[in-house]
Amino acid sequence: MWKTRSKLLFTAGAFISGFALIQMGMYAGQHIFGWKLDFNVFQICRSLLQNYGIGYMVDALSGLVFLTFGIAGVEAIRQCMATRAAFRRLRRMRDSMLTEALVARYRDLGADRIWVISYAKPAAFTMGLWKPRIVLSSALLSVLDRNEEEAVVYHEAYHMKHYDPLKTWLLQMCATLLFYLPVLRHITKLYKTAREILADNEAINRTGSPMGIGSALLKLLSMTPANAHLVNSAACSSFAETSINYRISRILDPQQELVIQLPWRSIMFSGYVLVMLTLMFGLAIV
Repeated sequence: MWKTRSKLLFTAGAFISGFALIQMGMYAGQHIFGWKLDFNVFQICRSLLQNYGIGYMVDALSGLVFLTFGIAGVEAIRQCMATRAAFRRLRRMRDSMLTEALVARYRDLGADRIWVISYAKPAAFTMGLWKPRIVLSSALLSVLDRNEEEAVVYHEAYHMKHYDPLKTWLLQMCATLLFYLPVLRHITKLYKTAREILADNEAINRTGSPMGIGSALLKLLSMTPANAHLVNSAACSSFAETSINYRISRILDPQQELVIQLPWRSIMFSGYVLVMLTLMFGLAIV
């Protein structure tokens, strides 16, 4: 069920974001490259504004489009640079002996996909856009037993294999860029919860018991100061940062299901914006 929810959430977020961004791209292409496009929602908006004598809004519309792509480009570059800088820092902190031991223990995950760093605080996360890696701290490994260690590794391996840092970052960036579609923020939040639950399920399936993931999560929470972040990067899936209370209660009671409170106001407002764009698109075809 959670796998289906995850797919639906990502598809919904990608569809809504893609619809708006493609239209913006068509608008920008028409004015920069001289493309001849007959069906473009933003161009229709521009024409309507001019016809109703409020042409000054045309500049605002153009500003919104170009600002959106400008911020997207800057954010993409910033994120790539931040991720590279974080990896350089982590590489300097890497404990070669512990890393080699852990890689040998989990050969099925591939070479150079697990890093153990010398760090005095417990940490476990998966980071990277194109080639994500699992990062564990020596302090965390020192307090975990073998079952807990396996649970944490397989939890993070799920994020790594499914490129969750990249997918989550894309949804987060779209939610920020298209702030006038607030439903995207709720979709991103629910998607992150779904991915953590699926990663927990993977750990439970691989270890054969919920005890390992549950006790590891409790240990990490009890030893980690509030708001402690080793790396400041959106392209990072952390073991103990999302939906903690629900994940713990669900591990204790596997039959429990999360009751999703739909943000009806955000859905209605976002739906209104999309419907208006779709209606104008249809009028252009007639």
